[in-house]
Amino acid sequence: MRPRADVFAFHDVVPAARLAEVPATHRPYALDPREFHAHLLAAADSPRRAILASRVPGELGGGFFSLTFDDGTASDYEHVFPALVERRLRATFFVVPTRIDTPGHVTWAQLREMLAAGMEIGSHSMTHPFLDALDEAGLRREFGDSKQLLEDRLGAPVRAASLPRGWGPPALAPVLRELGYHVFCTSRVGWWHPGDPPLSVPRVGVRRGMPVEEFAAIVDAQRGALWRLQTVEAAKNAAKVCLGRRGWNRLRAPLLELLYRDGDVR
Repeated sequence: MRPRADVFAFHDVVPAARLAEVPATHRPYALDPREFHAHLLAAADSPRRAILASRVPGELGGGFFSLTFDDGTASDYEHVFPALVERRLRATFFVVPTRIDTPGHVTWAQLREMLAAGMEIGSHSMTHPFLDALDEAGLRREFGDSKQLLEDRLGAPVRAASLPRGWGPPALAPVLRELGYHVFCTSRVGWWHPGDPPLSVPRVGVRRGMPVEEFAAIVDAQRGALWRLQTVEAAKNAAKVCLGRRGWNRLRAPLLELLYRDGDVR
């Protein structure tokens, strides 16, 4: 069996008292600070190495994992960055340039500080759209313009990008390759194996309420550690096929509002 490794997707760190301020569709990914720090401790205690997302394709062995953070929320700098530095971990932050320096998000100065400390900054698109609704020119604008702007403002190459909103078009990889991206992280749950396509890297979404034991088992690439999450993903994908994007979104929002009404998943 080929060696396997994993790439994790985090989004936000939000105390239970403030969860009601978070849009319902985002609440599954808004981790409580205590559980977030427990996950980081498990990552730091692992014998496997934490590497930046852009380095994933060059790793020939499976003894590594990668931590990624989507959206560029303010908690990336306020909570995540100092916790990573304290535990000597490095991570990749996928940001939306049009949201930088806006309320609730990181600033350009903060991103430069994070970059100087060894973190990686990647693109999460220019405007965070549903990519399946865009043509090739639209995809090129979202990832070409964002790449250029980030590189101009940060003075560092942008080699990695990640999928916003979870609905990726099949024609995306050739556009990303032409734009000079080395890695593209998707929302598909799975292991990364050396030699797999670098512009279709699976990730493990870390959701509010994920047991730290499950997280640690995935970090260590234990056999069967992804079965539960892959089963859930298969059911969700079947529902998406039946309902379509609009139907799925109409069902998802009120359901998440109910599930996370009191701060934690019911």
